[in-house]
Amino acid sequence: MQPRLLQVPILLLAPVLAACAKPYLVTDFETVYQPRTRAFAIAPIANLSTEPEGVQAGRAIREAIYYELSRRQDRYTVVIQDIAETDRRLHDAGLTDSAAARLPGPELARMVGVEAVMRGSVTRYRRKGAAGQVVTAVLFGFASGSEVKADVAIYDGMDGRMIWQHNIEKSGGIFSSPDALRDDVGGVVAKKFPYRRRNA
Repeated sequence: MQPRLLQVPILLLAPVLAACAKPYLVTDFETVYQPRTRAFAIAPIANLSTEPEGVQAGRAIREAIYYELSRRQDRYTVVIQDIAETDRRLHDAGLTDSAAARLPGPELARMVGVEAVMRGSVTRYRRKGAAGQVVTAVLFGFASGSEVKADVAIYDGMDGRMIWQHNIEKSGGIFSSPDALRDDVGGVVAKKFPYRRRNA
């Protein structure tokens, strides 16, 4: 029989709030920006919230997006750079994750060797309730019943223009397991990712 304490995080698996507004996309994307982009990278996500757990939330969101994009690689017109390679290049340049997240798009793209780069930030992280969160905090590093707001945007490496933006607003248990986060954040971004092949 499962201990009572372990049952609470399971109840939190279903998110209770999801903002699924249509992402912004620049009007000349297909004629200007898509043709000149061959490689794409995901930069570290900055924590602009007032909570230190926002750092871990940003890392988890970044990994979820990378996982879902890389497993759909054949559907896209760009090569998705491995985040370990992105991090290696940034750290070789002497940049911390937070410093890299604040760089202008063209400089960031040049440093990691791509034509377009995704940057983002966690703008709000709020713990919701304490019941059952001890186990989840031990296993995953932050509370499963959290409210998270973040935004991710793609910047062109040549002119620095923001060419795509998507807002993430979640509340509930998406952080209670990597699979839940991949499905609920990474999967949504992957489906709306603009660099799609025509028949994908």
